[in-house]
Amino acid sequence: MSGTIRERLKKDVRQLEIHMWRALRDSGPAVFEYTTDDCTFAIDGLVLDKDSEPTLKEYMEKTYEPWAKYEIHDLRIIELDLMAAAAAYKVTASRIIDENKPPEHYTLLCGSSWSQGADGEWKLKSHSEGRADHPPRR
Repeated sequence: MSGTIRERLKKDVRQLEIHMWRALRDSGPAVFEYTTDDCTFAIDGLVLDKDSEPTLKEYMEKTYEPWAKYEIHDLRIIELDLMAAAAAYKVTASRIIDENKPPEHYTLLCGSSWSQGADGEWKLKSHSEGRADHPPRR
């Protein structure tokens, strides 16, 4: 094996973020391949988990609008310990809300947390997306 444990952790989580976003582009339920049962999402102005109304599962299956395109920028992986990491980054993405209109474009600030189980599999514990629009700095 090449690289240190820290380097492998960062590489693994970087790849997981890419796979998770591919899932979010494909469909809401596709993301469940990467999540824990108690995962929390803060997206689309809602905080969703297994106990929310609607639940994360219900929202992703019935309401979630997949991203049409996305590009990840400035991805930072933060090692929390040998079996946990967080990611912070910016995403430029677009959604097709109305087939008769051009896609809507967004710039998002995102954060995710990942944990590695005893089986060695990484799973998403939380994910958040927030609009990056802000007033100009003075």
